Amino acid sequence: MLSAKPQWVALYTNPRAEKAAERNLRESGFEVYLPLRRELHTWSDRKKWVEEPLLKSYVFARITQFDESVVCNVRGVSHLVKFQNVVATIPEEEIQMMRDFIASEVDIQVRTSEKLKRGRRVRINSGNLAGKVGVLVSDCEDGNFAVEITGISMAMIVHVDKDLMETLPEDSEQKPKTKKKYTVR
Repeated sequence: MLSAKPQWVALYTNPRAEKAAERNLRESGFEVYLPLRRELHTWSDRKKWVEEPLLKSYVFARITQFDESVVCNVRGVSHLVKFQNVVATIPEEEIQMMRDFIASEVDIQVRTSEKLKRGRRVRINSGNLAGKVGVLVSDCEDGNFAVEITGISMAMIVHVDKDLMETLPEDSEQKPKTKKKYTVR
C-alpha cells in the first residue's frame, strides 16, 4: 500500500502510448520518468535516429496514496502495476540507476528478470558506471552487468568488461533487496 509520502510507482500504459502518458502525467502535475534510448530506424528511403522507450508500456511516476485513482484516469495510462493486489513501488536508487545507465550511453538490453539465472553481486570499479552494484550475468566469456527493477520484475543488462568489475562478498551490505537471485551461465 502506498503512503502519504510520494513514492515511485510503475504505470502500465496503453500500447505505444508511453510518451503521451508521460506528457499527460507531467501536465497533471506529477513527477514522471520515462527512460528513452536512441535507436536508428531504417526505412526504404531514409534512416533516422528516434527515441524509443527502454521499457515498452511502462512509465514511472512519483505519487502518494491519494493519487492512485487520479493517475489511473490520465489519458494513456492503463493501470498501476500491482502484484498480489499491492502497488509495485520502485526505490529511488533504481530510478537513479536507470537514469545513470541512459546517460552513460552504453548498450542496454532489457529482459524479464525471471529469465535470468542465479549469479554473484558485483561492483563496477572504473569507467562511466564506477561504483554501481548489480548482478553478474555471463552469457559467454564477456561479463554482463544486470540491475533489477524490483517492482516490475525487469532487469537492465549492460555489457561491462569483467576486468572492470569485482565480486562482492556474499555477506556484503550490498545484497539485493529482493529474494530473486541470478546465476552465471
